[in-house]
Amino acid sequence: MHAWAATQTQCGQTRWAVYMTADRQWFVDIYERHYDAVLRYAWRRVGPDDAADVVAETFTIAWRRLRDVPEDMPLPWLYGVARNLIANRRRKDRRRGVPDAFDAGVYLVEPDHAEALGRRDAALAALHDLSDDDREIVRLIAWEGLTTAETAVVLGCSAAAATVRLHRARRRIEKLMSAKLEEVAS
Repeated sequence: MHAWAATQTQCGQTRWAVYMTADRQWFVDIYERHYDAVLRYAWRRVGPDDAADVVAETFTIAWRRLRDVPEDMPLPWLYGVARNLIANRRRKDRRRGVPDAFDAGVYLVEPDHAEALGRRDAALAALHDLSDDDREIVRLIAWEGLTTAETAVVLGCSAAAATVRLHRARRRIEKLMSAKLEEVAS
């Protein structure tokens, strides 16, 4: 993938240069394969207004750090970059006193169905009530379709830790959803 070679300058000094063709093609492949997934990831977390900016920054970082992108799992690495960018934006906004315009990620891709509105609202309310860490792991597994190993890469933890976090988050969201559905029923 990454083709590096030593070249000689006219003065006879060795200089490391990149054969950009292979790297450029690999980056284009990553971009074409994963752009839509990274856009959906960002859109669900920051809404449509900021999602394109997050994606652009994510792929800019990927290009600059191309040698750091794992060949076997580039998508979780890209999600990790996007996650950090979103966290940085939120911290910056909080310091400036800007309210969080997009709270808990309520932009869903699928259309509303009348019979599912109550359950969807309960699920969104339960998701909103989870901690940020629990909410993120549930989203990565349920919305982004990642495995626990891929989720571990995004979160920067071991696969075993991701499995435990997911189990605990699922228990919490099930409990919260049950309570929300009972509220709706009464």
